Amino acid sequence: MRPTPWAGLFIACVLLVPALAADFIVPPAPTHYVTDNASALSSATQASVDAELKAYEKATGHQVIVWIGDTTGDVPLETWTGESAHQWHVGRRGNDDGAILFMFMSDHKVRIEVGYGLEGSLTDADASRIIRDDIVPRMKANDPNGAVSSGVAAMLTTITPSYAGVTPPPAQENTAPPAVSGFVIAVIAFFGLLVLFFAFVIFMLVVRKGTPRAKKEEKGSTFWSSGGSSGSSSSGGSDDFSSSDDDFSSGGGDFGGGGASGSW
Repeated sequence: MRPTPWAGLFIACVLLVPALAADFIVPPAPTHYVTDNASALSSATQASVDAELKAYEKATGHQVIVWIGDTTGDVPLETWTGESAHQWHVGRRGNDDGAILFMFMSDHKVRIEVGYGLEGSLTDADASRIIRDDIVPRMKANDPNGAVSSGVAAMLTTITPSYAGVTPPPAQENTAPPAVSGFVIAVIAFFGLLVLFFAFVIFMLVVRKGTPRAKKEEKGSTFWSSGGSSGSSSSGGSDDFSSSDDDFSSGGGDFGGGGASGSW
């Protein structure tokens, strides 16, 4: 039987996927529990989730990390995340108890990779539920901070139901303007008039002070300068999340393709 053109196209596509995988270069292993290469998270959320995952590993031994990028390019999502998880060796050697939350902002895709040792406590169905219920709705609402916080909290409490050290996700913002009662408006109006009255009194005093007689009375007054306090002070902190010390080191675990994928 003579092969059809469609059969040839299908064979070409099948052969193309391994070729793309062969050309894929896995990024360097993460050195933080949260890696945000797409600048999707606020510095506060990044620092909070990083500390949360660090505390979780200390309490349970399991390694869970977050990796956020822009795109997988021409490489299929599962190939990109599976190869990276395999080579990063998240989780303890012999226990293979690692899990990774991947997000790709331009692709609008998310995947949870689960190590061999956690596949019984964080099943494919669990990972799919967390993506569907905790991550995707918040990403559709343009809330990556809430998506990551909620997704991580759900992962940790699913793996370890007794674990209580999770940070509640930030509440959804209420865009509706608050109701203002008539009493509140009256109070605001009263204080507004009071401020105007005092402003008028101060203005009159300043005008009186500017008369020739007032200037004559102030002729002998002394002017004090601020002296050595002219230098400006600067804060040692920064809004950007950074750490001089690498706070994550993989333990030698392995992955076998467990997990789930989603998109928003």
